Amino acid sequence: MKILVLTDKKSKGIRCITDAVMRAALEKQVKCEPLDLSDHVFNAAKTSSPDYLQETADRMAEENADVVLCAGVNAMKLMTKLQCRHPLDVLTYGVFSDYAGLPLQQEINMDFYCVPHEDIKARLLQQGIESERVFVTGIPVKKSFREHIGKAAARNYLVIPKNRRIYLLIADGLSVDTTLRLCEELSAAETQDYVLYIPTTRSSPLRDKLMQCSQKDTHVRIITYTKQLQLYFESADAMLLKPDTLMSTEAAVSGVPIVYLCLNEKSEDGEFFVRHEMAVIGQSIRDTIGKARRFVEEKAMAARVIQMQYRNIYADAAETIIDLILKRPKTT
Repeated sequence: MKILVLTDKKSKGIRCITDAVMRAALEKQVKCEPLDLSDHVFNAAKTSSPDYLQETADRMAEENADVVLCAGVNAMKLMTKLQCRHPLDVLTYGVFSDYAGLPLQQEINMDFYCVPHEDIKARLLQQGIESERVFVTGIPVKKSFREHIGKAAARNYLVIPKNRRIYLLIADGLSVDTTLRLCEELSAAETQDYVLYIPTTRSSPLRDKLMQCSQKDTHVRIITYTKQLQLYFESADAMLLKPDTLMSTEAAVSGVPIVYLCLNEKSEDGEFFVRHEMAVIGQSIRDTIGKARRFVEEKAMAARVIQMQYRNIYADAAETIIDLILKRPKTT
């Protein structure tokens, strides 16, 4: 059997889903190849062009795959257009990459759908899609986030004192000013020994400002480059971030309480996590820090959130998807 994954390598979330699925396929000795559509998938003029659709259909036919797995809604839309104009003798699987709204049924038509949660399955069924075509698998994430070694062992590996309060701030999508205000508010509010870790790129205005901040406040630590980010997740007592599908899923798989910062922007993914008690949301800088500190001080509150994460997020999504495909081999 051969699986062809339609992917968009410019999208971090889609790229991570693809990598996780391909690794799961490799471990089960299933041939799995990516077909990168990053130069075209968001270009409506190209994806509607008969010449482009013909070219893409020819490329896919050359792959001679038994299954086409579409990573994300954009890949599903493209595959639906292709099947209408140039039908391929393959089974198609669509993997949803977030917990947000669904496209209209006429925009996507897969043989099977892999969705992140029962809520999404219910919404597909309301659109008239048969139940036997929809599987609740979760969203695939890197295997490293699922290989738990325990908080104490993770802190020991990172050389973090076990009795310190550990906060992890993901600044992606936050302004430099907002990030610095969060640092200042935590410094003013926290009365116990703590460390605030903040991942950044090697060169950015944020990193420069945080370097200045860390010289004044030794509690602030910058993670410039690491292949052990999952250990910082596992070490943290609380994680602060702007609502983000990939980071939220990785955090939930890691079992770390999530505090979202409300930026007066609607986020269906964030609302999903809050609705299912897998995260809380701060209405201001001060409220966000206050809720993060509560996770440290009220162990029952943190335990409840982690329990709900375990109940609603499926860590073995990639393996489940490959198993589903193997159970439905191509018919001749």
